[in-house]
Amino acid sequence: MSKQNNSLFLPNFCSFQIVFSVIIIAELLAFILTLAPLNIAQQGWNDLALISLFIQWNALMCSTTLCVLRPVIQYRSPQFIAISSYLSILLTITVLSEITFYVINQYPITRIIETSTHWEFLVHNILIGAIISALALRYFYIQHQWRIRIETESSTRLQLLQARIRPHFLFNSLNSIASLTQTRPDVAEQITEDLADLFRMIIREDKTLICWLREKELSQHYIDIEKQRLGTRLNIQWHTDTIPDNALVPALLLQPLLENAIFHGIEPVIDGGYIRVTGELVSACLEIEIKNSNSKNIVHRQGNKIALKNIKERLQSHFSNNASIRFWEQGDNYYVRLTLPYKEQTAG
Repeated sequence: MSKQNNSLFLPNFCSFQIVFSVIIIAELLAFILTLAPLNIAQQGWNDLALISLFIQWNALMCSTTLCVLRPVIQYRSPQFIAISSYLSILLTITVLSEITFYVINQYPITRIIETSTHWEFLVHNILIGAIISALALRYFYIQHQWRIRIETESSTRLQLLQARIRPHFLFNSLNSIASLTQTRPDVAEQITEDLADLFRMIIREDKTLICWLREKELSQHYIDIEKQRLGTRLNIQWHTDTIPDNALVPALLLQPLLENAIFHGIEPVIDGGYIRVTGELVSACLEIEIKNSNSKNIVHRQGNKIALKNIKERLQSHFSNNASIRFWEQGDNYYVRLTLPYKEQTAG
């Protein structure tokens, strides 16, 4: 089974725990409405049972509506989920209010609406339901986003070693250092420094966003290490001069994409291949595209979605729905395009 869609921020109203919570909150609301009048004589304690019955009826029917609606909306966008849920709740409250008004008029067993017209009763209930449901949906969304951020950040450091710096890259780098120690000690020293710089960024905890200049520098460290192994087989071109140096991006955003390009597109080919990184600032958004020659070795290309999925989760954590990643194949090339909002690094 696939993981639950991250866009579905609503709790499962089909579960007993959520329904029980709804009942408790509804009863508290009934007490609040009973206590609302400042004049004690106006507080209808005798009608508390009927007020509770009406509110509980609305709460349980709204929960049932969201439970039934869940399979239909679970793969939609957060905006669609919020709007459809909100309208469904208001429609449910409207229908139940109409039924309640009709029943009480036919069987006058209470004085709750004796002084209210049909429209006053209906509008009163819809306004209360609109305010409470809007607050509840907003709370569910914020809580869901907070939970995703915590879960993503807690797993990111473990995923970094698996999805960004693969073991074969580390071993190849160490082998290159060992082989160059005697013949070219200066190059071995440079590779060691580049490798150390990459791993310092992986384990650091004080920043999750870094400036573009630093991100490009770290990516170049990685390319320099791989060039010692692949030589002229690796050809990379950078066309990112229009991206401001102080633009903030997630740390090591490019490295796993470059590693994918090398591992799946260049390494399997005897003659090697090329990587082209382009980027620009468009309408307050950073557009970054990585294009690389496409290996036809299907076996070697398996598994390249892991890093892409990891990056997608990190973009969601940092920028919510304002960032995206797309990837596709076209002819002899493989493309990855990142779109994220432009945030400028402040001084200090």
